[in-house]
Amino acid sequence: MLAILAGGAALAAVPAGVPFTIDVSEAVAGEFPGAPRLQSFSFAQWKGRWVFIGGRISGYHAVGGGSAEFLRADANREVWVIDTTVKPARTYHVPVTQLPPRLAVIQAQWTSTGQLYFQDGDKLYICGGYGQDEKGKWSTFDVISRVSLPELVEEVMGGGLPAESISFARSSLVQSAGGALTKLKDGYFYLVMGHSFQGSYTAFEGQGEHNSAEASQTYLSEIRKLSVKTKADGSLSVALVRKFQNETEFHRRDLNVAQFLSPAGLGFAAYGGVFTPETQLSYSKPIYVVPGSRPFVDSAFDQKMNAYTCAVLLMFSETTKTMYTTFFGGISRFRWNPLEHVYEENPRAGSKTDSTYLDGLQWSDQISTIRKDEAETIEIVHSRSLPAFVGTGAVFIPVPEV
Repeated sequence: MLAILAGGAALAAVPAGVPFTIDVSEAVAGEFPGAPRLQSFSFAQWKGRWVFIGGRISGYHAVGGGSAEFLRADANREVWVIDTTVKPARTYHVPVTQLPPRLAVIQAQWTSTGQLYFQDGDKLYICGGYGQDEKGKWSTFDVISRVSLPELVEEVMGGGLPAESISFARSSLVQSAGGALTKLKDGYFYLVMGHSFQGSYTAFEGQGEHNSAEASQTYLSEIRKLSVKTKADGSLSVALVRKFQNETEFHRRDLNVAQFLSPAGLGFAAYGGVFTPETQLSYSKPIYVVPGSRPFVDSAFDQKMNAYTCAVLLMFSETTKTMYTTFFGGISRFRWNPLEHVYEENPRAGSKTDSTYLDGLQWSDQISTIRKDEAETIEIVHSRSLPAFVGTGAVFIPVPEV
């Protein structure tokens, strides 16, 4: 757990192109005793209580020669609440197995990784995710679930789970992992890209990463505009309003999707993601979406850094109408050389069966900001890096005063 301070010139020399500096430390772990070590989870917060559902507890699959499989034993099988209103913070957790049998599919979905999630007021929505379903079969969930955050927080802090406040629906429209879920002021949800992975990961590798009846991977290659409503019986319904397809630029997963403010209003932007079909590398063209318009691919700009799911900090200057989107670590195709002031491509060598294998997408400890205004889009790499390689699937949580 890292503390991140964004401030002015008193901290250090302000990098050219941004009106702030970034300073990062690891000095706050002691303030959150008992906090879990997770990645690729769903997150929400309610009145100073942080909620974590799903994700993995074992880090990158296949690390250290371990299994490449997404085993349930490596899944986060607890619902966590961290109460930050007290010092030090207090941590509570309850196993998902406390949910009743009628919610067996939710038990399974809430232990998956790569979930798509969005907090809408006092409700948390979770879509898809990849893992073992209620029958033990590896799949991408065709489930959207919703839970009341006030009731979830209260129940977990009391040792239970609020089964009666959980609603769900099953639909192929929400079957995605490694994508993103967001909502705009037009009242619609947007499911952004990702992929549907069915079957065992090791089986998929064993067949040369080619699709078969046993294991397959299908990229959505689209953005889906969805209507999500509550039916009379309390369950959810999902309907497709519109879909935007682009086999070239929307063939992405494990990307960053974040809100974006511009003179056109509040929308969202999609950054990076993997894997390009021809080269198996990351995508570089940001995609912008505002209500009432088609997605716009910024073909004039190439994002070099931090192209895989990572923590993202958002800031907007009302004075200059400039959006600043800052990315922390993750995985990057390039590395910034501060001495030569150039981007350097990470090397590629060998194959997955070789003792030395470099795929060109390597862990990054660097921090970059994409600055966008009406005139131009530029990328700035900050002089200070993260204190370590913190991996992917993290979130940025602002303190309440910000």
